[in-house]
Amino acid sequence: MVSAPALPDPSELSRRQVLAGLGGLGALATGGSVVVGATEPTALPDVLTDEATKHYPTPPEVQSIWQPTVTEDHARTVIEKLASVVDRGERHWNETDSERPFTGAGGWLEESRESLNAGEYNEALFEATYGLQFAAEALGRARYLLDDHDLEALGQRILDARDRTSSVAEALAPYRAHDPGTDLAWYLVIERELLQASHELRWEDAEAAANGEHEGVLEEHDYASLTAGAALGEVNALNAERYWLHLRNRVDASAPAHGDHLQRVADEFRSTLESKPTREAVRARYGLDDVDDVDPYVFAHSRLVRWCFDAAIPTPWGIDVDADLRVTTALALGSGVVDWRAHDLAVDRLVVDETTTGFDSGHVLAEKRRARDTYQATLGDDPDPLLAHQAGRAIEDLQVATVDIDHDDWAPWKERLDAYLYALVGRARLEHHPKIYQQVVDRN
Repeated sequence: MVSAPALPDPSELSRRQVLAGLGGLGALATGGSVVVGATEPTALPDVLTDEATKHYPTPPEVQSIWQPTVTEDHARTVIEKLASVVDRGERHWNETDSERPFTGAGGWLEESRESLNAGEYNEALFEATYGLQFAAEALGRARYLLDDHDLEALGQRILDARDRTSSVAEALAPYRAHDPGTDLAWYLVIERELLQASHELRWEDAEAAANGEHEGVLEEHDYASLTAGAALGEVNALNAERYWLHLRNRVDASAPAHGDHLQRVADEFRSTLESKPTREAVRARYGLDDVDDVDPYVFAHSRLVRWCFDAAIPTPWGIDVDADLRVTTALALGSGVVDWRAHDLAVDRLVVDETTTGFDSGHVLAEKRRARDTYQATLGDDPDPLLAHQAGRAIEDLQVATVDIDHDDWAPWKERLDAYLYALVGRARLEHHPKIYQQVVDRN
């Protein structure tokens, strides 16, 4: 008896070999051979289609589409701040008798300097900010061990940074914009810095400490965390100020005001979301709480519910929405509407039902192809910056929709179905984003 030829090891498949097999698969993805609910959408073996999901083209990173201008001076200012913190931390640690638990900025200072010299200012700013959290925490720990923790000075730093962010926030109204698709994206990144600053500068006792009235005893990790928060909050304040300066150079007093319009749109989205079912209600709709075994049907619906019904009111970047930050609020609430509608659309298109027992990764490739076509139809090659940022979550869905069989506790069908669901819900979100976007930018 002649044995069947062994399937190729995925590691031995070249990108060219993988993509060569996609031509026929692409035809199947849109042809009559694919049937909803089918368990074998292609004749290709899973070992090939699994690998192909890693190479199928996906939309570019949002940051490559548009990101705010960072000047050399802006990036250099933050790098110099990081260098100062690293230097002071090293000097203070040398004065202690304790073994240093970690190494300052962990190499991020060198990385940021290299990016600065290469003219990659956005990257340099990110690297310097990322390293600052570690370096400032190390400095705070050293000062605490040396009994050199000045709570009054720390409290005042936090209050000063809060004042700076408040000044920027108050200046945003009435949200004037000549080109809403780009100008409102500038407002968005400014608001993101303000929100992050409010998270970093959240010490409730800062004012009391600044006045010398703090009575609580801080532990070492508390002081270290507050020191890091003050340093990062100051960078957020600086970023907001610099971005606001750039935006003011784009718009003037003749630009139409969008503040009231953004408020009305947010109110409309909020009203729509009042009838949005809870996650528990949707789970009950599909009987997910009445089963013990996790089969493909339960797995698929459970993930769709969790991804699309995560909160009654969306919180961007894990931070509570501030209603005074008009662009963020409108987009966050609009994304809640998109997720709700995307869930229903994804359920309608789901290729899994109660009889499904396994999952062919050919479905992943077919769905990724549809999702890519949807991206081109809705965002295209040069989307408005605000639309790209609004659809950022959907873009990420398409980028992570790959099959990588490396979960010891996951059956292969779960990994394949998981990738398929990301592509499915990403495509569903993309179909709904343009309408929400038009509501945000269209004042008429």
